[in-house]
Amino acid sequence: MNLAAIFYLIQLLWAIPRIVFSRPSLSLNTSQFLVHSLPGSPTLPTSWAGRLPIPERKGNEIFFWLFNVEDAAYDDNLIIWLNGGPGCSSLIGLTTGNGPISFDGNSTRLIENPYSWTKLGHVLYVDQPVGTGFSMASSLVNSNEQVTAEFALWLHEFFRWFPHLLSKNVHMMGESYAGIFVPYFAAALMEGNYSLPINLRSMSLGDGSWGNAAAMSSVAMGRYMHTQKNRLIVSADILSAFASADKICGFEKVLKEANTYPPEGKIRIPGDLEWNNYRRRQSLDLARRDGSGLGFLDGTCDEDPSTPAEVRSSILNSSCYGPCATFSTAENYMYASSTCFSIYDLTHNCSTINPIPLLEEYFSRKDVQSALHLGDSGTYTACNDTILATLEGTSLSVEPPEYEILPSLVTNHNISLHIYNGELDMLINHVGTELSLQNMTWRGAQGFQQKPTTAFYANDATAYCRVSSSQGVRAGIWAAERGVSYHLFEGAGHSVFATKQRQMFAFVRDVVVEGKAG
Repeated sequence: MNLAAIFYLIQLLWAIPRIVFSRPSLSLNTSQFLVHSLPGSPTLPTSWAGRLPIPERKGNEIFFWLFNVEDAAYDDNLIIWLNGGPGCSSLIGLTTGNGPISFDGNSTRLIENPYSWTKLGHVLYVDQPVGTGFSMASSLVNSNEQVTAEFALWLHEFFRWFPHLLSKNVHMMGESYAGIFVPYFAAALMEGNYSLPINLRSMSLGDGSWGNAAAMSSVAMGRYMHTQKNRLIVSADILSAFASADKICGFEKVLKEANTYPPEGKIRIPGDLEWNNYRRRQSLDLARRDGSGLGFLDGTCDEDPSTPAEVRSSILNSSCYGPCATFSTAENYMYASSTCFSIYDLTHNCSTINPIPLLEEYFSRKDVQSALHLGDSGTYTACNDTILATLEGTSLSVEPPEYEILPSLVTNHNISLHIYNGELDMLINHVGTELSLQNMTWRGAQGFQQKPTTAFYANDATAYCRVSSSQGVRAGIWAAERGVSYHLFEGAGHSVFATKQRQMFAFVRDVVVEGKAG
């Protein structure tokens, strides 16, 4: 343990910090959080669960579930997992691919997950912001600043109860809107009023909204549809309408610049796209939801284009979405023309199991809540649509982490950054992610200097990034330069760990925990 961590522990024990001074008599007996068993579950790794208050935020408590590492060889690592939404419970990740248990088919019977990340480190699941999942709120959050401050304050409290974890190698990981959460949280913990002497080694952002919103949505959509035309079963005339709009809107030029390695200069993203209404924030019903756990989206506008002329008009002349509305048009076109289409995963169809009702049924049970030290918490809801609408509606004021935060964390704090995407995620597609990477500057250079083309392979026993195809299953392509890695998982959707568990397990082991890339 380093000297800074020792000093911080002394402060905690003597209740000197402002955040704990008012409650020096609080017992730190963590046995009250020990999970002895879970109804209908296989044997769990040793774990602790419950709610901890946020200092200085009366009535605000955050639910956590901490799992002890299963393999002593990885005892030095603490993985903090956050689902996105915003407002979606991290129990989604825990039960759909990265935790020790998962649902057996379309039932609430729990089975063991052989690719649980608990084999690779202590894993902390957190329901945040307050009001999400099992967390409690006296009033809901209304800004990214509030979310960041409350998480950082809460983490101080968490380490007060579990101080032995303070010296671990910390890896913050999350997906979707956690592409905003994780960088902002990391920045708050490394500097400023909420700093902690933790050894933050890496950040991993999966299919995350960490870049320029227009670049990751409208600018990239036409090109992405072209790359997936066979899976989408989109006619040449429809694709031509998107291509024509890309020229008119200036997207074709942007994408050409993004495909230049190394980049020749900053890539200008056209402004006021879809009235800057990334994912159509404020003019939406939250009626459409699929199995990924992110509440989305069926617009109040009655625009369901089906012909090339209607597609072109919807993109260029929409009265609902504003200019160059390729994202909204593509989403509306696909949902109108394809039964059971999912913008989160192009492989989903009408037989795809939606895990959200299973989660909500199981975790609404009183015996389950009692096992997690939650008393009778009533009906459990996986995603809080009010939080989603509020934070999505205010996120235009949030500077994309791509601009300053991520470069600073990588360059000034030597924190490894791992960006990954599922090939079949249309919501936050890999074309937009790659564009944002090429427009980000870190450690004295912009973007990747060479195009990511190297294949990587998943193998249960050996590190995969540098093995041949005869030694493992091909998982995708990757690149790593100057402390940043990028992995594109082939055949995966928005939640990579849910459909590519073996491949994602190998990624966490070899890239995140063992640091063999980036």
